[in-house]
Amino acid sequence: MRLLPCAALLAASCATLPAGDEPARSLAAAETAFAAHSMREDMRAAFLAAFAADGVFVRGTWTAAIPWLEPRGAPPIALDWRPVHVEAARSGEMGLSTGPWRITARGETQASAFGQFVSIWTRAPGEPWKVAVDIGISHPAPTLWDAPLDARPSPGVRATTPLEDAEAAFSALAAKDGTAAAWARWAASDVRVYREGRPPFLGREAVLRELHEGTRAAWKPDAVRTAASGEFGYARGALAAPGDRMASQGYYLHVWRHEPSGWRLVLEVVNPAKR
Repeated sequence: MRLLPCAALLAASCATLPAGDEPARSLAAAETAFAAHSMREDMRAAFLAAFAADGVFVRGTWTAAIPWLEPRGAPPIALDWRPVHVEAARSGEMGLSTGPWRITARGETQASAFGQFVSIWTRAPGEPWKVAVDIGISHPAPTLWDAPLDARPSPGVRATTPLEDAEAAFSALAAKDGTAAAWARWAASDVRVYREGRPPFLGREAVLRELHEGTRAAWKPDAVRTAASGEFGYARGALAAPGDRMASQGYYLHVWRHEPSGWRLVLEVVNPAKR
């Protein structure tokens, strides 16, 4: 994400971005157009057109998307997806989009793979939305394919503490008492948690009831970004066993919202490290 060095300039530039429902609606439209491009042409062309110059995805590790894609050809598949949950910062320059994807081999009619994608999009004033971060999971069935779209501005309030502090506190508690304890402390009521091979866990109650992760983990962010409106942001990085500085267990994205009670985790997705 391109950040201006001066807070005053940042506030002034973001004032030219539309407010209200427009950021969420336009972000949902950008995601839908991205998917349509993938189906109309191919996924490589669509990704090259939609990603920011510094956008990243997971290819073994966090990887700059455009340099990785440019020397490679398009795979012989049809990749389709649709957003079902979109949340945009009130300042209009950052947002979350997530929903189901499916892959069909070219020439076939039945999808052969399914999953969920998670994308962070950003935009500068007067510029289109671009993908800054992309990550996802696979699972056996087309879960959420028929779910209605929920696109909304963030209901959060401007933070009084840095997002970096919340991310560090989450990591400290997860390292000490396990990931489930960190969710119990930090998860929003509408949190979404994605794990490879399993359908999405939707809502705090479902996460705490159905996904029992006592494993201790150290979450190590590579980047933490907060929207200019101060109520929405994300962290991406790697996770490892506490005290293990070398062996990564996987790569993650956390999306956060600042509520009256403080920063709350809106979404967590983890890609396990390749062994």
